[in-house]
Amino acid sequence: MIKSFFSFLKDQWSTITLYALTALFLFWTIWLRNLSLGIFFDILWPLTYLLFIMLAFQAFTWHRKQKALKKMLAEDDLEFIPDFQNLSSLEHSYTELLEQVVSQKSRQKEKNRLQTADLKDYYALWAHQIKVPLSVLDLMNQTGTVDQKQTKEQLFLVNQYMEMLLSFIRLQDFNQDMNLKEISARSLVMKTLKNYKVWFIQKELTLSVSESDFTFVSDSKWLTFVLEQIIYNAIKYTKTGGLTIDCTSDQKIIIQDTGIGIDPADLPQVFHKGYTGFNGRVQDNASGLGLYLVKSVLDKLGHQVKIESTVGVGTTVTIDCRQKQMR
Repeated sequence: MIKSFFSFLKDQWSTITLYALTALFLFWTIWLRNLSLGIFFDILWPLTYLLFIMLAFQAFTWHRKQKALKKMLAEDDLEFIPDFQNLSSLEHSYTELLEQVVSQKSRQKEKNRLQTADLKDYYALWAHQIKVPLSVLDLMNQTGTVDQKQTKEQLFLVNQYMEMLLSFIRLQDFNQDMNLKEISARSLVMKTLKNYKVWFIQKELTLSVSESDFTFVSDSKWLTFVLEQIIYNAIKYTKTGGLTIDCTSDQKIIIQDTGIGIDPADLPQVFHKGYTGFNGRVQDNASGLGLYLVKSVLDKLGHQVKIESTVGVGTTVTIDCRQKQMR
């Protein structure tokens, strides 16, 4: 109580100082004119009463504000600012500043909530995807029919899915993990294709890479991840024929396959997280994560991607490496 009283007086120092200066000036004036001190007290008493009335009103207002502020401080999660009455212009400015902070905090809280939900959804989809090669390895182990070639393929898939998970985690802090430099498009394509040589041989698919090339500025690690997802999808959904890859003069990487194609109804949604479409339901081992991550990465790098497809004919994926606005 005493501490609050002195805190109040400290806040009212300007009013008390003005009263003291007025009394001092009044006393000095009367002393210069050789007037009676009775006149000084006759004038001082009304001023004193006025001071006490003002202080009483200020004390009531101050107490209400302090009570509301203590209530706010006691809350663990402040979501809104009470509507204070009789605020000074300075207090009003502080209140607006506090409202901005609370609003910013609320937006960040909602962003964190969405990111957490996003991570949970992703982990659920990823777990569904990785259980396929793990189940195959477990079955081979239980039946004692371990095939070295098939084991190598399934381990390759496990490693790819692990890279997909790590890429998704790094994507949350993309700017810290980005390294822009000049890249040769054809060299990047050829380097990525080496990892899939065994798949082309196993499925007896052809591969044609044009001699054309171009250079551009981007992040080679992230683009390698993008190409891996697109090339793997092309191989997975192609039974006969093969892949054709071209690095055009207008800075586009075009990957074309002769696979089963994509239903026209699925095309507008292939980049949505978790969307597998008809092909994914038939294959029963798609999670809808690959193309979602492809689009997310290319958007952040400032590149565009387009998919065109005809059922029974094949699919063409075009990556425009000309840099647009980075996100």
